[in-house]
Amino acid sequence: MKKTIQTPAFTNLYNEFESFVRVRNYKQGKSKMYQSVVSEFLAWLEQNGITKIKEVSSEISIQYFDYLITRPKLRAEGTLSEKSIKFHLFVLGLFVLNLLESNQIEKAFYIPSYSGANEKPRNIISVAEVQILYRSAQNELEKALLSVAYGCGLRRSEIHSLDVKDVQLSTGMLIVRKGKNSKRREVPMSDNVISHLRKYITEERYERLEGKPQLEDAFFINNKGKRMSGEHLNDTLKNLIESTNNYELIQKEITLHCLRHSIAFHLAENNAGIDFIRRFLGHSQINTTYLYAIKNKKRKPTTTF
Repeated sequence: MKKTIQTPAFTNLYNEFESFVRVRNYKQGKSKMYQSVVSEFLAWLEQNGITKIKEVSSEISIQYFDYLITRPKLRAEGTLSEKSIKFHLFVLGLFVLNLLESNQIEKAFYIPSYSGANEKPRNIISVAEVQILYRSAQNELEKALLSVAYGCGLRRSEIHSLDVKDVQLSTGMLIVRKGKNSKRREVPMSDNVISHLRKYITEERYERLEGKPQLEDAFFINNKGKRMSGEHLNDTLKNLIESTNNYELIQKEITLHCLRHSIAFHLAENNAGIDFIRRFLGHSQINTTYLYAIKNKKRKPTTTF
């Protein structure tokens, strides 16, 4: 059902956005498709107790995404189509751009991407939760795994394929020799990441290889001195999360790929340039609405780990 905006400040934002789309001549016929999307978003915020646009965080944006993928159609049975959801996200990206340009917000909130009717947004964890994981790590392997998955943003397959020679501690670069679509990339490592990986190589990895007759090139190795499988890597993370005894963290069902998504989220929140994020993750492109949201915020990226 249609909802009406009640907050005067939100009404002003709606009117400003209406001018924004008209000035840019977005074609929408006689209807107000773009304005309707923003009106629904603002009304949803009000229903959830939010009446100031600066209170909207990336987590709230993802909650709204949850709402969109389950919202019934207005004039027919069923939920919104994939095309409709993508349009909503596209328009919200424009809305965020308008908010940035008019200085209504200082930094963008994240707009999720969507590629399928059954898709759920990937879970992300906060910086504070990342710190909990590091503090709960029982050994150097677990810290190294966090550093590669979160600190370097590698995919699970890339972590599995990583060799010792690819971790160049002297130059501070990690080499992904065959990423998605066989693309090679170089990932900068922070000082803390370098420290964790050095300790793992010189201590725990060395101990696991001690007495083994065959030299193993793999960076992550199991107790038998062999390359760890992707499943074993994910299980290692799962055990680490369970050891935190943090109910909220455990309920999020975090995987290695969620850590990769989390670092992208945190880089964006710290106003990292879109080109840096694209290269860091090894993406050929970034979701268009994401680009709209942060393309004017090109400060130096910062990572905690």
